[in-house]
Amino acid sequence: MHFFKRENKYVLDSSSILDGRIVQLFSKRFFEGKVIVPQLVHDIVQKASGPDFEKLFNTLASNVPVEYVLDKGNGLIEEICVLNIASRKKAKVFTASDELCRHAKSYPKVRVIDIRDLYRTLTPIFIPGRMISVRVLKKGLRTNEGVGYIEGVKVVVENSAKYVNQVVNARVQTMITSDKGSLVFCSIEEESSKKVMQSRRDSRSRRRR
Repeated sequence: MHFFKRENKYVLDSSSILDGRIVQLFSKRFFEGKVIVPQLVHDIVQKASGPDFEKLFNTLASNVPVEYVLDKGNGLIEEICVLNIASRKKAKVFTASDELCRHAKSYPKVRVIDIRDLYRTLTPIFIPGRMISVRVLKKGLRTNEGVGYIEGVKVVVENSAKYVNQVVNARVQTMITSDKGSLVFCSIEEESSKKVMQSRRDSRSRRRR
């Protein structure tokens, strides 16, 4: 007896392709199946991205099968065109558009995946008062600030500019989140950081003996 797994199908709108993160999701195999791109979406992306549009589609096609639907929307707006095709193909929709999410309320059987919500869900939560460790990679905009990253989130640490290329302990003050990403502001825990650095120096010294 053979069992056949139903293929997942995803319709992309122009916002999801131009956003760029959808390519990463498929290249890392977080999602697998077939991607459906309406001709109307293809044309919108081409106009918006200019010469780079072929690279976008080629990169996507190198990671997942892509089907182009020769349907220019018959005069419909993009959001309705995408949702109609998803309904007809029994496919999910990827988007980064508030407008499409608004229109999706009229299509209760179509599942819409907002890439922005997906990334916000996966972003580490930095609660004020929480202690974190971060490697200071460079100086910040202010002379005393140091900047590091934790899982792609930019972390600005006060009074850490002198610790470039070193790991410091810091206490979260606040976290700002927008569609462009998250930004965390911290204050350095000087004594704690010095103890960590000294412990690492001692460990390296013992390994050399």
